[in-house]
Formats: sequence, structure tokens, C-alpha cells
Amino acid sequence: MTVDLHIHSTFSDGTLTPREIVERAKERNVGRIAVCDHNVVEGSLAAEPLARAAGLRFVPGVEIDSMLLGADAHILCYGADFSSPELMELIRDARARLDDMSDRLLDKMLADFPQLSAEEYAAMPMDHRQGGWKLLQYLKNKGLTRALKDALPYYGRYGVTYEGAGFRSAEDVARAIHAAGGRAVLAHPGVTFGEKTFIALEVAREMGMDGVECCYPKHSPELTKRLLGFCAEHGLWTTAGSDCHGAFGSADVGETRTPEEALRLW
Repeated sequence: MTVDLHIHSTFSDGTLTPREIVERAKERNVGRIAVCDHNVVEGSLAAEPLARAAGLRFVPGVEIDSMLLGADAHILCYGADFSSPELMELIRDARARLDDMSDRLLDKMLADFPQLSAEEYAAMPMDHRQGGWKLLQYLKNKGLTRALKDALPYYGRYGVTYEGAGFRSAEDVARAIHAAGGRAVLAHPGVTFGEKTFIALEVAREMGMDGVECCYPKHSPELTKRLLGFCAEHGLWTTAGSDCHGAFGSADVGETRTPEEALRLW
């Protein structure tokens, strides 16, 4: 049995429902899963009873945006008490800031694209089966892009950046997770930090990060080996995650095919 501790559902930007995630995990012999939607916990809450009923081991989770070394660092929160006021306030704040980025982008684009309308956008229902998020779907519906991800460059073009969104520091996020009885794991560091990966890991470790998502589809075998070595040296957890978004991405549930015994988990 393998492990996948980073899956997205229709409660954020994935195209698979919690039930479909559980069914896909069973099909692909994944025995332990975590649904970690972006800054919302409802997908994890919905998936947990379904996973347990299907005989899967389940870890409550959420992926939280934060800032580390000037980059948008994704922190995977595992096993926390989602009734914690401090943690839930931080998660809701991160979600609001993420959604505000789209609102600000649309506001900037209105002057250049007369076919766009703030009122029309506000009234448009989100189609969760498409994946992504509402603004990507709106721009595609208005003919500005052919695919949802084609809209992503507009954020940089109009100066709507994660750095300017006001996300909390990774240290603050880790502190809130720990206060709620959870563990904080740095997601896909090789993708987020590139050449600064191990500088970021040292800083994250000093901030109290509990582990690292070492096994990840876009991590090379060499990088994965180095990440596992870093964690072994410092006594950190090692996790594996597909970052599956269903059709809004290329990775499938259990993509890394990592056996649990290859990892250092709780």
C-alpha cells in the first residue's frame, strides 16, 4: 500500500469530489490519504468518513498559503484541530487573500477588455467540475483563453502577485498549526524555491517546521534523495504527495507510488 498526503478536491481547485478521491485511491492501491485543499478544510472533513468507511487510513489536512524568503510557500497542515479559532481564522484569512487576488486582477483588466463585467462575474456560478477557480473559468468563458491555465500569466502581467497579497509568514502559520495540535510540512520545496531549496529548508527548520514533502511528481530522483537525507539528518518527517487536482493538472492520486515504509511519518 502506498501513501498520498496531498490531494485537492472540488472544495478548492480540483475536479474530483471527496468520494471520487476515495474511489481513485482504492483503485490505485493507495492506503493512506490526506485531502489538502487550498485554505479550506471542508474537503478534508467530507472525505474523512468516506475514507474510513472504505478502509483507508486518513489524515485530516489543509494546504495554507504563507510567505517564506519572499515566495509563496505552501504549508501542509496535518492532524490539527479544525475547531481551533486561531487556526481557522488564519485559514479563512489566507482564503480571502487568495480570492482577493482574482478580484483585484479583474478590476485591473476591466479597462482593457470591454467584454468583461464585474457584475457578470459576481453573478456567474462556479463550476467545480472544471477545476481551477472562478476567474480562470470566467476569462475562458469570455474567450480570453482557450484553457483555464492560460489565464495565469495575466496575474503577473497586471502586477497581482502573491508577494503583494499580504499572506502571513510561514512561521506564523506553523505556530498556529502547532497550537491546534497539528504538524506543519513544507510542500514541494523544489518547485517553490528552486536553487534556494536548501536555504529555505534551513530557515523553515529553524521556524519549527515538522517535515518536508520529499516525494513529489516534479522532484527529480536526485532532489528527492537529497531531501530525504536532509530530513534524516535533522529528524524531520518525510511525506509524499501527488498534488492531484484531477483534470486541472497532470498528476493522478498516488502518482509518486511511495510505500509508507519509505517515509518517516507520525
